[in-house]
Amino acid sequence: MGGFKRLCLAVWSFAGIFTLAALGLTWAGPWTNVASALMVINGYWMALEVCFCITAVGLVVTLLRALFSRRVKTVEVTTVDGGVISVTRAAIASQASHIVEADGSCVAARVSVSAKPRGHVRVHVRVLPHESVDVVEKGAQLHEELCLGLAAVCGDKLEDVSLEFVEPEAVTTAVQAAPAEYEADEAVAGAAGAGTVAATVTAEPGAADSTSEITVPMGASHDGAREA
Repeated sequence: MGGFKRLCLAVWSFAGIFTLAALGLTWAGPWTNVASALMVINGYWMALEVCFCITAVGLVVTLLRALFSRRVKTVEVTTVDGGVISVTRAAIASQASHIVEADGSCVAARVSVSAKPRGHVRVHVRVLPHESVDVVEKGAQLHEELCLGLAAVCGDKLEDVSLEFVEPEAVTTAVQAAPAEYEADEAVAGAAGAGTVAATVTAEPGAADSTSEITVPMGASHDGAREA
């Protein structure tokens, strides 16, 4: 929804609410006398008339759209020798899904295509990754591929392409688990000033014991052990 349309809807809603409240309070409610007394004030009466007109115009426009507006199924792409070349919204959505799912890393969960009969095609794709992906990098890649691929279908009628990433099917991480020896070394190095440090190291497959305890003397205890 564009900014102008959003503004018109907001003004129409506020005008309708004010009109209903001003007129309704004169008929029922604890403030009936007060609401009726406000009607004799010129500024209040003029504001009520303006809001009433805005509400009436909005209702008429809404009624006309409900009666005569039709959903666009085909979009005119270009004309050749007096003839018209058009493409359906379903074909545009299918092309967008094919582009998103080309490399097998993502699925087009939902594709929305809004268009006018003579152009202004807008495509919104909800992307479902199979695994966790870099949204910034993957989004920029898909956006470029969609703009190029849909331009082959819509021509210069393509106005906007937007992507929405949802939660992946499987959450993965690029950080690999540290080797057991590395974890033991880090544990020893981070225990500065301590008397002794105990670390449990997982043995390699096939070893006799699954774990072994390593005690590393530190500081003064290390000197005493060397003298002994």
